Amino acid sequence: MRRISRGPVRGISFKLQEEERERRDNYVPEFSALDVSAIEIDPDTKDLLKALNFENLPGVQVTNPVAANADVRHRRPRKVEA
Repeated sequence: MRRISRGPVRGISFKLQEEERERRDNYVPEFSALDVSAIEIDPDTKDLLKALNFENLPGVQVTNPVAANADVRHRRPRKVEA
């Protein structure tokens, strides 16, 4: 059935291909990806929303961004030519 998902396949009936296409089109996920109770944004995004007059959206929480630290212990030492 994986080949059917890419497009029409020779040797397989159109009815079977259409049934597989209908099955994929009618799929409803168990949990919606759009159903989010709280959204975390950074202060810059909050300022952007305020500039667009969307500062009172429900469920929006401002959090401080966490800086990613590069771990220098995993670097190889440089070759020093003498």
